Amino acid sequence: MWSSRGVSLALAGALLAGAPGCFTPRQALPPPAPERRAGIRAPDAGPAARLEPSSRPRAPRPASREEAVRRAVAEASALVGAREIVAGGVRWGDDCAALVRAALAAAGAPLPPGDGGVAGLHALARGRGALRRGRPAPGDLVFLSDRPGGAAEHVGIVQAVGRDGTALVIHRADAGVARLRVNGTRPWQLRGEDGRALNDALVVGAGRLPAGRLLVGYATVL
Repeated sequence: MWSSRGVSLALAGALLAGAPGCFTPRQALPPPAPERRAGIRAPDAGPAARLEPSSRPRAPRPASREEAVRRAVAEASALVGAREIVAGGVRWGDDCAALVRAALAAAGAPLPPGDGGVAGLHALARGRGALRRGRPAPGDLVFLSDRPGGAAEHVGIVQAVGRDGTALVIHRADAGVARLRVNGTRPWQLRGEDGRALNDALVVGAGRLPAGRLLVGYATVL
């Protein structure tokens, strides 16, 4: 089951970058600067604010939809590897919906109060007539279920779409913010005939399923 604090899944062939190489520094050199992970504030920066949705800082309105999409995707991408969603000096939370809300706020399109969870985001998209099964585009929301044909239990945001229709999705899973490949037009396949990955495998219950089998739909909200 997807949980409210993340996603109970394991990714096969995840697109995260490999671990950095190790080395032994020379004695004469100063130690390297402390690492700053995306989404983690510096120790001397003070606590991130916990603000109500109505009082959170609002990004300036973008000049175009393309700019809004670019901002949303950039914000989500910057958080890959982080467990807690901290953006713009605000601690948004540590679940999948928090990542989406932070990305849309950075795009100058914050969601209204009261729609914070996955069910609320899905209802909002349905109310706008924005839900559809196919044709993903960068910046779209992606809703997944915890079983084939189930209700929306998880949400992410599309970073890019390949020519074969595979969506590269940024989402918040149990291990932190990660990338996931989803192809709803070929939901049964992990790889195409050419060997290219179409769907990452998700562990749901006692089995492993291609991500496309859990796709509920996409929604354009920007």
